[in-house]
Amino acid sequence: MNIQVCRDSSDATALYLPQRLYLKSYAKINISVQLPSQKVHGKSISNWELMEKLRKMILPDNFSVLKVSKHSSEVIRFDAELENRDNLERVLARLEDRVIQLKEYPDQLKVRVCEAKSEFPSRHDWDSFFRDTTEMDEMKPGERPDTIHISNLPIRWFIHSRDQDEDALPSESLVKKIFEKFGSVRQVDIPVSDPYRMQMKATMRGITTPPQEAALYFEVYVQFSEYVGFVRCMDALRGRKLLRKREDIAEWCGIKVEFDKTKHMTDAAVKRRSIVRERLASRQKAKEDEERAEKERIAKREVKERQKYERSEKEKLEKMREREERRKKKQLAKLMQSDNLDLNSKLRPELQRNGNREQHYLPGERNARARIIDKFKREQQELLEEQRQNYNNALNGRIVIRSVLETKKPKRDSSISSASSDERARRSDRDNHKKIKTERLTTPEREMEYNKATGLDLIWQHICSACATPGCSMAACERAMSHSADEKDDRTHQHAAA
Repeated sequence: MNIQVCRDSSDATALYLPQRLYLKSYAKINISVQLPSQKVHGKSISNWELMEKLRKMILPDNFSVLKVSKHSSEVIRFDAELENRDNLERVLARLEDRVIQLKEYPDQLKVRVCEAKSEFPSRHDWDSFFRDTTEMDEMKPGERPDTIHISNLPIRWFIHSRDQDEDALPSESLVKKIFEKFGSVRQVDIPVSDPYRMQMKATMRGITTPPQEAALYFEVYVQFSEYVGFVRCMDALRGRKLLRKREDIAEWCGIKVEFDKTKHMTDAAVKRRSIVRERLASRQKAKEDEERAEKERIAKREVKERQKYERSEKEKLEKMREREERRKKKQLAKLMQSDNLDLNSKLRPELQRNGNREQHYLPGERNARARIIDKFKREQQELLEEQRQNYNNALNGRIVIRSVLETKKPKRDSSISSASSDERARRSDRDNHKKIKTERLTTPEREMEYNKATGLDLIWQHICSACATPGCSMAACERAMSHSADEKDDRTHQHAAA
């Protein structure tokens, strides 16, 4: 019942044109070759040679199928099929009572032929079955002659053209449309389309297709609403094969048709399968949820482990980097220390040997250095002397200005003699001298304010820096300078008086 190429599709009748499905009649015959009763020792009969002889006998007609069905010591039986039933009588006449003479075999073999009995169920078969079976109730669907069981249907022939997937399953809706040609279809069941059917009990599955053919062929249960539709379908499928026309070739396949005897399409059986399917679906869903949760847990654990590993690797890298930095710092310190030692050893070799600093310089360099130092000393001394002179000038100018501003002019008396005027002049000079000395003795705060106002504080800073006396301050230097100026003025006045 495999798919074969059909050479003559002239008598095919349409079944469902959108899928290019047709029904084609065929003829099946039985051929028997009688063997002689006396055996010839050392000689054997070849089945292939017999089949070639039979094919030549029916020319120009051909067998679509010719195979050995029985081989015994008395007879060899062949099953043959013809593509066109109209050629049946002609083929039977050519084979009936023919004699075959084989090479290297002395006896002749007689051929007998007849039409094979059809295995398709008749109306009498289903009527008697449902009438004699006590477990059947003809008032209930599925327990009366209304369900057809068709097997050995090619899966690819009952798939929508838009479904190009290799794992696509036959469509129940498509099968229902095809068989609605014969009458109203109540329901259709394709066991292979149910993903949970193989998990059910064997009595509930309704599967009779061998496992080795399940990938190519399937079976279907079609239940009609009325008995008339059932009868029409059975009559249309009797003695027919299913044919599919393609663009360049026609293929046909033998199908096996039976009426349902197992109550597969009863309401109770359908409901039972539905309950079991729901239970299996919920169990499958729970299992999938558990597997998904387990996968998520595994993924989270892997993520945590990966993060932990990354952190540990990062810490290792940080530690390695820190160690490398410390090592580099130590190495750099050692290199710097060694470079300093090398530099010192190169620049001051004589000093390291005997500790004499004068031997560090060459004679010419030592003289040049001494000249530079002497020049710098002279410049600093000149600068210091200039600053001291500026300070003295500023101090003298301040004394004169204050004496002029604060000294009162004496009143002249015309009635006094010139002698008395000279005495008053000497007395006023002594008073002015006392006032000037008193004015110079000011407080440090007033002196600092005056210095800031006149810009003398900068001069005092230079003088103090040039003084280089431990514990010296600006006020002390100013008092010392003022004292020296007072002494100088006293000497000047004494000299003038003398």
